[in-house]
Amino acid sequence: MDVPSPSSPGFPLPLVEECAAEVGLQVRGSVRVEKLSESVEKRLDQWLERGSAGEMGWLPRNRENLLNPQKWKPWVQGALLFALPYHRESGGFRNGGSVARYALGRDYHNLFGKKLERLGKRLREAGACKRFRAVTDAAPVLEREWAILNSSGFRGKSTMLLDPHEGPWLILGELLLDKEVPNWSPFSLLPNCGTCTACLDDCPTSAFQSPWDLDARKCISYLTIESRSPIPIEHRQKIGSWVFGCDVCLEVCPFGSKSPDYAKEWGTLDALEKLSLEDLLNIPEATFHKLFQGSPIRRATWEGLLRNACVVLGNLGRDSEALQNALGHPSPMVRGHSAWALGMVKNRPALDLARKNEREAWVLHEIESALETST
Repeated sequence: MDVPSPSSPGFPLPLVEECAAEVGLQVRGSVRVEKLSESVEKRLDQWLERGSAGEMGWLPRNRENLLNPQKWKPWVQGALLFALPYHRESGGFRNGGSVARYALGRDYHNLFGKKLERLGKRLREAGACKRFRAVTDAAPVLEREWAILNSSGFRGKSTMLLDPHEGPWLILGELLLDKEVPNWSPFSLLPNCGTCTACLDDCPTSAFQSPWDLDARKCISYLTIESRSPIPIEHRQKIGSWVFGCDVCLEVCPFGSKSPDYAKEWGTLDALEKLSLEDLLNIPEATFHKLFQGSPIRRATWEGLLRNACVVLGNLGRDSEALQNALGHPSPMVRGHSAWALGMVKNRPALDLARKNEREAWVLHEIESALETST
């Protein structure tokens, strides 16, 4: 890999670093953009063919773009790589209900995306590029693959990019340019996972088929955020208290154990401090969108988040009027998962009454199963 000096022709590193610092970013490297290697293509195809992407249909639909960004943006020649650390104390809803730490505060798409956008405009004004595109996880770009190709981190057995100092607690972002840049990284030597298998061993749902191989269909983050289907019964208790996302494989990673607390940079969403899971079950959809505006939690959707809340209440053993009222919710998804939760807390009277009124076949099946569980 080329490691150019700041004075390398055609690569104004000092200018890039200066402009990045002005918007609150630090350059982690640059990389020439071209089609990714055959080994990456083979690994992606095998993963997709196995169905490991679950309901994330945008992945197979964007296969060509993922493997070669120039299929998506033909003018792209190079990319500047960035990352924002977000490690902080764990948190979630009032009185319980865990939320992945990256989602406790501001939406990284907005915070990170705006920084990258400002940087792109400054570089364009300085003549360093004519066209750019800021990317923060919401575009057909295999961010981790580019970071690994650039050696600005290494692939952990959890499949996450690991940083020697921040561990897995990083949000990745890129600035795609219409300018060719060399492959450059500030790291001269990177460690590796060695014999450590903590992330594999501690995954609640055993989502890793082997090191570096995650089946998203079993991942709690996928189940609570991306999936729009009922959560498989065999995974519901394993979800534990996770209402949105999961940090287990990050929490047990030794490389992230000394990462500082960045809570001040990201803030904390007011709704998390004000709402319990019972409160959450009572809010209408319009209120959900208002309360979680500017939060990654909206990704789960109103229906999905209430589904998750029911499961967690069942796991926490918390019966309540709100959970019982959820048996009459307009969403069959919420009714079905509230039935499961009420089975966990053995509330047969509420389930018996719901069985008399329910007309949806799937929800009836959930009620019958919950009644069997509650005996």
